[in-house]
Amino acid sequence: MKKCCTGLSVIVISLIALGVANAQIGFYGVLDPRTMNVQVQMAVVYVAPTVDTFSTSGLWGGTNVDTFHFPRDLAAWPDSVQLTSSIDAMPNVSIFPSPVPNTWYDFQVGTIVKPRALFYEGPVDVEEPRPMAGSLQRLTVSPSVVTEQMTVRLQPIGTSLPAVEIHDAVGNVVRSLACTAGANGAATTTWNREDDFGRLVPEGVYFCRYAGAGVVAVRKVLVTH
Repeated sequence: MKKCCTGLSVIVISLIALGVANAQIGFYGVLDPRTMNVQVQMAVVYVAPTVDTFSTSGLWGGTNVDTFHFPRDLAAWPDSVQLTSSIDAMPNVSIFPSPVPNTWYDFQVGTIVKPRALFYEGPVDVEEPRPMAGSLQRLTVSPSVVTEQMTVRLQPIGTSLPAVEIHDAVGNVVRSLACTAGANGAATTTWNREDDFGRLVPEGVYFCRYAGAGVVAVRKVLVTH
């Protein structure tokens, strides 16, 4: 999983406990600035009685959803998280006290539409390949924050109609989607947040993945209900 995130409009922090005694929590997140440009320089995580400070060196920022992983596991779910950022080039410090998993939190910004944070539990274990040069399959999804339905577009597709898979954060396939022919040689399909059994999937990070003809394309999305 890549550790640097470009483009985020929702900050998401994902934690997983490993083991029972002396459990450690893998600390993950997603930054989502929504309509604003957000650059996070530092995160301070409070887990009583300790304080962990993670400097991002400006690695998180932009306007698209993506995940990040903190470099060190935590002993427990944080009591609060403080993010030092710049939002549309203005300095900002936002504190998220007693964050509850799967709950949206706004940055402390004096605008109507605010960047926001969603904290959740769950590992992220799907590799995202780097973009490949040349005229290869291009996979796009819209929207990347899925509240109802997501449209998937793959172009070009060649002579056969491909299928794409939706993976959960640990790599399990939750839904297989057959594409139909679209305009300009593209293939399209939709996903309504349901698994192969017609059940709504839990909130969290998912991956839309295409593999074929020696090409692998993955796009990350965030599902919320």
